[in-house]
Amino acid sequence: MFRTYRAAFRVPGSGRFAAAGFVARFSIAVYPIGLVLLISLKTGHYGFAGLLSGIYVVSNGAGNSVLGRLVDRFGQSRLLIPATCVHLAAVVTIIALVESNAPHWALVPPTIVIGLSYLPIGSLVRARWSLVLAGQPELTTAYALESTLDEVIFTLGPLLAAVIATQLSAVWVFVVAGLLVGAGAFWLSGQHDTEPRAQEAGAPPHQSALRYRGIVLLILSAVCMGAMFASAEVSIVAFCGQHGQKGLSGVALSCFAGGSAVSGFLYGARHHARPARERFVRQALILGALSWLFLVTVDVPVVAVVAAVVGAGIAPTLISAFGLIESIVPNAALTEGMSWLVTGLSIGYGLASSLVGSIADAHGARVAFTVGIGAGVLVCVLALTLRARLRVSAESEPVAVG
Repeated sequence: MFRTYRAAFRVPGSGRFAAAGFVARFSIAVYPIGLVLLISLKTGHYGFAGLLSGIYVVSNGAGNSVLGRLVDRFGQSRLLIPATCVHLAAVVTIIALVESNAPHWALVPPTIVIGLSYLPIGSLVRARWSLVLAGQPELTTAYALESTLDEVIFTLGPLLAAVIATQLSAVWVFVVAGLLVGAGAFWLSGQHDTEPRAQEAGAPPHQSALRYRGIVLLILSAVCMGAMFASAEVSIVAFCGQHGQKGLSGVALSCFAGGSAVSGFLYGARHHARPARERFVRQALILGALSWLFLVTVDVPVVAVVAAVVGAGIAPTLISAFGLIESIVPNAALTEGMSWLVTGLSIGYGLASSLVGSIADAHGARVAFTVGIGAGVLVCVLALTLRARLRVSAESEPVAVG
């Protein structure tokens, strides 16, 4: 099982950039809950705390695609330091404003800057994997590794934030988050041997990743996937609370993330001969079918089991989606293309989070689960439409995977 992972890490420098990327993007799961803790523990109010967290998520999603395009044009090392400095300055600003009891509106601008200036580190690392493993089957393994690490981050990040906020101070959540981003970004910026080449000086700007056949449909699929993930998570928390076991919601969410992490790791341990588009369609159909299992939830233990099973469909779908982008978009626009996928996930997650919570309050968690099921159906429809569209394009042939 571990042979394919060892093969991927035999490439010189791969362990260093994977580790740097993990450190630099760990805070992506810390900032949203950190903002909620920062405001709620200070004022006792959750309304503005949730709003501020949503502003961060939307800003980060908007900034990902723009920064991804700039990285493709100028190179990772030229963007990592300036963008990170702006990011850290915004983190210091929001800490200073909170400590000085500034009005709520004053926290909005630095929150927006924190989101906009946070580079899409996951896309940068995947672009490096695409460079060092070009044309090799281990590339799917590398994408699986990154997706597994994402699940680890989203499992441990909120936990770390909660421990720091309750044992020290909510302000220290941002101190630690900023230090992790800075350390990881500076570490990654010095690794020039595995950095994808920037666009040559004087060359005209490359075509946007959005112009390539199928990318828009893939991004819409990502929006639906993000909506499904958010619906499942919010509905799980609501279900546990409405059954008098709110304390077990963390366990159920861990099962959701754990199922994804395990399946992603196992998926990456295999070599896949099918074209990228066929792998994505297959995984999308599996994910959509698994979402219907939420209808059988009757108590919290069943929810935890169902969450683990449904979660098992997440990572393979995301891995195949990143592989599909790699097969459609040329290297000159690869970081931007991957960043758009992350942006789609963020948009879907943000939209569904606000919708599902209201439905759970008004009609119960079981009804709220239907939002995720509907999103899963849309993922299937869009995946099948995407496959039909790619069949008529020469760009549908995989160039680096399988």
